[in-house]
Amino acid sequence: MKEKKICLITFSNNADHQNTVYSMFNALYPEHEVYTIGIINPKTNIAPHTKNNYYVNCPDRPGIGKGTFNLKVLFEIKNIIDANNIDIIYFESQHIWNMFIMLLCPFKRTVVAVHDVIPHDGNKAMTLANYVTCHLSNGVILRNYMYKNTLSQKYKIKSEKITCFELWRDYPEKVEPSYSNQFLYFGRIRKYKGFELFAKIIEKTPHIKYRIVGEADEESKYLVDYVRNFENVSLVEYEVSDSQMIEEFKCADWVVLPYSNATQSGVITDAYRYARPVISFNVGAIKEQIEDGKTGFLIKAGDIDGFANKVNEVNKFSRDKLREFSENAYSFGYKKYAAKFFADKFFALMQRI
Repeated sequence: MKEKKICLITFSNNADHQNTVYSMFNALYPEHEVYTIGIINPKTNIAPHTKNNYYVNCPDRPGIGKGTFNLKVLFEIKNIIDANNIDIIYFESQHIWNMFIMLLCPFKRTVVAVHDVIPHDGNKAMTLANYVTCHLSNGVILRNYMYKNTLSQKYKIKSEKITCFELWRDYPEKVEPSYSNQFLYFGRIRKYKGFELFAKIIEKTPHIKYRIVGEADEESKYLVDYVRNFENVSLVEYEVSDSQMIEEFKCADWVVLPYSNATQSGVITDAYRYARPVISFNVGAIKEQIEDGKTGFLIKAGDIDGFANKVNEVNKFSRDKLREFSENAYSFGYKKYAAKFFADKFFALMQRI
């Protein structure tokens, strides 16, 4: 049977979604006929530039905004798909252009990834995008196992249409612990990510060194202003580049995730890529990502004292104990999240669609 050609698409401006697309491309190419379409000037440092990689101008977000109805570029994308005789289109991240492309290419088979079955902060644009693309597509990839039934029921799609795959990534060589006694909070600062809880944890652990890296939204800025007054906190208040992100993980010993709610976390995937164990509240499907006591620790949701006590405890670990957790995190993540381990399964799924 002739091999079906696959096109991987992400219009996300986030390096993690870009890494997911390009790591899978790199795992499949040139053995298989695979292509990518993404945004001009991608943030990830693994974006390839072969004849099969296309980069276009597009609006930043999934909602309606400037550039949403740029028909010239949309038809340019359609022409790329038609000219290369693409059989299957895979959309890694939600974007309103996904729907447009599905409508412009009605005879192509399509697969969409859903990361957040219940979008954060009640994002109606994301909920609509999930609903429409799940119904227009021939298959859905869910990024955890816990929410499969919820996805099926909420968006009224058959469970047989859903395949659960982990958050695969490119995996570099293992990085040794920094032995810096530094705890890293990484990513956008949002209410659902528990920054209010984190502020209380910082208060209870004044001798712990915290590094906070991420851009705050309006409702979280007052919390950032509050924690900046603590001598044990250093702040980087903007979205960093992929290279900067790598350095931030390398300079930390632990990653902390005080989420008040979540589905799964790409930060955990990235932490493991750089052999950094994680302390997190046990919310959503986070427990699928952390082996409690081996790759990090799961704390009862909202238990601020428990979280602070665990930070104090691991800060006293010997170098050998920290190295053990670091190696566990990398090994667990490599087997669970490395793109090359998903390549065959992903390719087989695309051929079946």
